[in-house]
Amino acid sequence: MDSRVFAFAAVFGVIGLISLGLGLVMYIFLSLSLFTLAKRRGILHPGLAWVPVCGARWIMGSLADQYVYFTEGKIKYQRRLLLWLEVGMYVLLGLFFALVGGMVAGAVIDNGSQVAAMAVWMLLGYFLLLAEAIVFAVFQYIALYRIYKSCDPKNATLFLVLSILFNITMPFFLFACRKKDLGMPQPEAPEGEPAEEPTQLPEAQEPEEEA
Repeated sequence: MDSRVFAFAAVFGVIGLISLGLGLVMYIFLSLSLFTLAKRRGILHPGLAWVPVCGARWIMGSLADQYVYFTEGKIKYQRRLLLWLEVGMYVLLGLFFALVGGMVAGAVIDNGSQVAAMAVWMLLGYFLLLAEAIVFAVFQYIALYRIYKSCDPKNATLFLVLSILFNITMPFFLFACRKKDLGMPQPEAPEGEPAEEPTQLPEAQEPEEEA
């Protein structure tokens, strides 16, 4: 084997292993974070967070729906929306690869009309897939923002912006927030009792001398 070919193969092999390892780490952090949040907040079937296809997005949408219900009193169905958007994206992705296969087959058998037809359908499928991916990403980030806001309202916007710009950071931000409920409504204290203990007691004052 030529030394240059071997070097390229080695480089791509190392890159592939690093990508695989990073993907595995991101999957573990994301799933563990969503599982912990869902279990702590009483979401049904928190184990779905470990299902990479559709399951994790269902839990993400459920957490967002719960936050909206507790803070605004509104019933949302973002979990269903994310589920069907993800299913639709995988369906379109499958059709796209089927069209690619058809175009390749047409080229192999030297069928020009089939190649042209498949190319047109593949282009249409590409734009449909792109539009679907954009819509899915928008609603996913809406759900993600609500989760961040339920955990750490002060840093929610920062976490969201960084998650959009550097998607690799999202699992780690969720992992850091998995045990926080700073944005969730707290139960009201009984009447006549303070909501929390004062952090500092007032200083004792000396009694005034009588004239």
